[in-house]
Amino acid sequence: MKRTNIVLKGIAVALVFAASASMLSSCARSRGSRDRSDRDATDLGAIDPGAQREAKIVINPVKTDKVIERYFTGIKEFDDFDIEEVYADWGGFSIGPTEYEYRGIIYLTEDEAERLMAAYEWEETDAPEFEFGEVDDSSLGKGPWYSCKQFEKDCITMVNVNYAVFDGEKLVFDIHQT
Repeated sequence: MKRTNIVLKGIAVALVFAASASMLSSCARSRGSRDRSDRDATDLGAIDPGAQREAKIVINPVKTDKVIERYFTGIKEFDDFDIEEVYADWGGFSIGPTEYEYRGIIYLTEDEAERLMAAYEWEETDAPEFEFGEVDDSSLGKGPWYSCKQFEKDCITMVNVNYAVFDGEKLVFDIHQT
């Protein structure tokens, strides 16, 4: 019985060794042929290894209030919103998860706007350059605009805030996932 176990273990070790050697050999052959084909294509001018790949910027309107629920946890009531989701599509060259930018306008209820105005020390600020692709910004007006770092800290979570400005009625923002 012991002799049979020793023989079986020996065979198992030999099979593992043979399989490992085969895989390493296959990887080396694959790498070598890939290097050769890249060199051949480069020699023919078909591949430019120094070429920069550019992403296509995708802008989609957001139809649900999920962005507000998830990232604007300090906002309790709003009448409407106009939000767009922006991301870079690298096609087949994308690795890893996509980070989204959200920008838009949240139209607060009168009571919520008054609550936020009273709860924070807002400082008048210059309006940032609003860059929207799908958001209708015709209702924005000229301000005055206010910002508050404490509001951003308390009410906007899990994202980097490029800007969040408030005119006493609506919140205009540009946030990025981290």
